[in-house]
Amino acid sequence: MNLEKITRKWRVMFALALMVWSIFQLKPWEGSLNVEWGFDIEGGSRVVLKPSNQSVNLDDVLSVLQNRLNIYGLRDVKVRSASDLTTSFVVVEAAGLSRDEIETLLSNEGHFEGRITNITIFTSEDVTVNTAQILFQKYPSGGYQYSIPIILSPSASSKFAKVTEGLFPTISGGQYLNAELELYIDDVLQNSLQISSDLRGRDVPSASVSGGAETKEEAENSLNAMKAVLMTGSIPTKMEIVSLQSVSPLLGAEFLKSTAIAGLVALLLVSVVLFIRYRNFDIVTLITLTSICEVFITLALASFVNWQLDLSAIAGIIITLGTGVDQQIIITDELIAGKKKGTSSKNKIKEAMFVIMATFGTMSAVMLPLMFIGVGAVRGFAVTTLFGIVVGYFVTRPSYMAALEETL
Repeated sequence: MNLEKITRKWRVMFALALMVWSIFQLKPWEGSLNVEWGFDIEGGSRVVLKPSNQSVNLDDVLSVLQNRLNIYGLRDVKVRSASDLTTSFVVVEAAGLSRDEIETLLSNEGHFEGRITNITIFTSEDVTVNTAQILFQKYPSGGYQYSIPIILSPSASSKFAKVTEGLFPTISGGQYLNAELELYIDDVLQNSLQISSDLRGRDVPSASVSGGAETKEEAENSLNAMKAVLMTGSIPTKMEIVSLQSVSPLLGAEFLKSTAIAGLVALLLVSVVLFIRYRNFDIVTLITLTSICEVFITLALASFVNWQLDLSAIAGIIITLGTGVDQQIIITDELIAGKKKGTSSKNKIKEAMFVIMATFGTMSAVMLPLMFIGVGAVRGFAVTTLFGIVVGYFVTRPSYMAALEETL
């Protein structure tokens, strides 16, 4: 009997220790929980891209996209891979991306070329960007222009000399050669630059890529996009936009607030129903506190592994909270029935744990495949649901059972 009491005590102490750890992990005293919120709460865009070439190394694609978005000026960017068993995807989450920017930066390969008379002189692999001397200015007549200084590789400089040697100064003025340096991204002409006559037949170690737009915002976006393509090179394959979702930050905050209010109301209503059923304030308090501990520990685990919590992930926590209350009711009914009949509590606990173990097994079997093959919201739901049922089965159910035995 003493051994049983010691076991009960340690079960409760273990749960309390995890609860204390969860509080320090979440740091609620800082004004907000220490968790990584998803795009549908913080706001932004989620893009699911499918590589045209499924045999490409996804790590290379992820690296180029991450660098490209960072250079573009977007720091809070999350790029990860996903799959549905047969197809690989890339999921990008970022704030402030328009569809045009997504198509320019993400879906296109971004293969940059400088051509003269349709001969490729250099690509992004032959270019080093001199970021310290990038020029951005407004024309007195209106509009904005930028200039990006680049350093060419020796092979590109030599090719420039060879191709321009066959050109001639224009008849009118003679300041420029009779062909232009054309800049292409994915075979689409971006700009044409005149070539000074005194550069004919010479190895040119450096050049300048320029462009412009009517408004400052358009010109800055064009500058950032061009700089990102020049500095990161091309994506190994073309990317197809499968889905695109956008959420306002204000709407996301409202979602979170509504979810929190709904959770508190649900917990209150459950407590009222439990009190009507058992007429025992201690049992209701135990069930309520156990449920709160389960939510805190699940959130702390998600925070510990840096898992993003979006609305679907929160829905997974709510699902496990509901099944947790169901299982605690089963435990309570079995122990109360055993006490009334004078049956051994061990047998009743075994019967209750059999039901709980069956639920744990079936939910794990359903959620594990979704965790590995899910894309976007489905994966977040599966992960937090798994966290919740693991915490419930190994921590909160045993501790609730031990506390309830002492209470009864």
